[in-house]
Amino acid sequence: MSILRAIFAAEAAADTCDSQKPSPWLVDHFGGRRTSAGVTITPEKALSLSVYYACLHVISEDLGKLPLFVYRQTADGKKRLLDHPAYRLLHVSPNEDMGSMTFRETLTHHAMGWGGGFAEIIRDGQNRPVELGVIHPSRVEVKRDEDDRLVYLVREGSRGFKKIRFPAQDILHIHGLGPTGTTGYAMSVLAREAIALGLEAETFGASFFANSSVAFGVLEHPGTLTPEAHANLKSSLVENEHKGAGRAHGTLILEEGMKWEQTSIPPNDAQFLETRQFQVEDICRWFRVPPHKIQHLLRATFSNIESQAIEYVTDALTPWAVRWEQELARKLFRREPDVYAEHLFAGLLRGDQAQRSNYYRQMFSVGAMSINDILRKENADGIGPLGDMRFVPANMQRLEVAATAQPKATAPGPGSDQTGAPADDTGALIKAAHLPLFEAAAARFMGKEALAVTRAARKHAGDPAAFENWANEFFAKHAEFVVDALEPPAVAFAMLADPSGGLGADQAVRKYAENYVKSTRADAVSAFGRGTVEGWCAARSNGAAAAAAAETIVEVICDANNATGA
Repeated sequence: MSILRAIFAAEAAADTCDSQKPSPWLVDHFGGRRTSAGVTITPEKALSLSVYYACLHVISEDLGKLPLFVYRQTADGKKRLLDHPAYRLLHVSPNEDMGSMTFRETLTHHAMGWGGGFAEIIRDGQNRPVELGVIHPSRVEVKRDEDDRLVYLVREGSRGFKKIRFPAQDILHIHGLGPTGTTGYAMSVLAREAIALGLEAETFGASFFANSSVAFGVLEHPGTLTPEAHANLKSSLVENEHKGAGRAHGTLILEEGMKWEQTSIPPNDAQFLETRQFQVEDICRWFRVPPHKIQHLLRATFSNIESQAIEYVTDALTPWAVRWEQELARKLFRREPDVYAEHLFAGLLRGDQAQRSNYYRQMFSVGAMSINDILRKENADGIGPLGDMRFVPANMQRLEVAATAQPKATAPGPGSDQTGAPADDTGALIKAAHLPLFEAAAARFMGKEALAVTRAARKHAGDPAAFENWANEFFAKHAEFVVDALEPPAVAFAMLADPSGGLGADQAVRKYAENYVKSTRADAVSAFGRGTVEGWCAARSNGAAAAAAAETIVEVICDANNATGA
């Protein structure tokens, strides 16, 4: 029996399922299909074309670097499961040989280049996934058994003939568009003509520079050259004097009536560079990758490159992310319908700072986000339980109130809508959420006062008149500092309490600051005269004084709207 017959006989004996085509490794081993350009394209050969490799690499790498978390769906949204067995496999390391990024990058590369990315799901005695092992796609065949169920035949080793049958639930299979929905097309096969054209263009360019001036014509001799003369001419003229880019554009000396005849089209006439540029865009079209992602910036501008980057995420990356998530749900979480894995795309779609700020402002104003939600998205720590509160504009009604059209006839004020309908505890929540901000602001200007008064008391000890002159000058300027400290939280409080503009926050803060510094100046001068400056300053540095000041500030702002409180 011949070697080839033995190989195919072994293939048939090892395969218990029907098959009408040889194994992928046999096709690759014997060269695959030849293209019209005369080049045989295999998945490995295709990678030598820079644009093909760049497209495949950028998608695989970008998808692999995305955070992939495991969540449980709850009544209030979703909860991240850090203790789930699959969390470590998907977010940290699927096996002892590689990290999560390398694993997902490799399978995505196989899915695009070979038509399928495969990994064995290894489970423990309790049927929990404990390891994901990559299987090279050249070793895998996807078929149906006698019961029409999908099975995976995995050949042992790189050149072995024995095959192991795996049920579908034990193989993680990532693939794209395919003929039946159970397998995917290989880009190296579908785009082999475009890939071959690109490779041949590279070969043509290399040959042009290697042969330089003698590659595009013939030498015509009026007579007949002997074999020895032909060899000498070729050796001296072509091989030694004019071949290679380093000898290009030299002077050609012809003897014995020889003539030079141009026989082929020069590269510039054949639009060599334009062809290579087109090949970049053509291969990008297969992958839906914007050319700028692979450093082809011919038509990229500052005005459109950001939009193209977003399109790349939504059109090129997201479909592969969804395929991953759905396959993981089918194979890893099939016994837990409320558990799923999801990629985190927020980092790729953040935009610039101004856009993010505007987005957060809008989401906060309609109650879709809390302060802590915004801080978490910016990778910052939360501010505690108060930061989890959500707010809506106070001049908006609840749906059930609008449906009845019978709002209560009470006077409008902070915590009520414009019709006078009370907003339950919304006003109290708004006040409670802003009191810590006012306390922090009060602590700032009170701490400055205590430090300044302490220093002045030491400097002007025994001279009440000098201290009073200092106090007059200091507190006159200090009023503006108080306004600057209180204005931001006051404006925020006013906007939430009454977005219609009824609360005069600016005027209220200035009125409070004017009265405050007048009273505080008098207290400081009196304490200096009694010799109790140290105790006075200590009292202003504790939290009770700042808390009392915060309550007073809220009352002053509410009084500006003719209300008794929030």
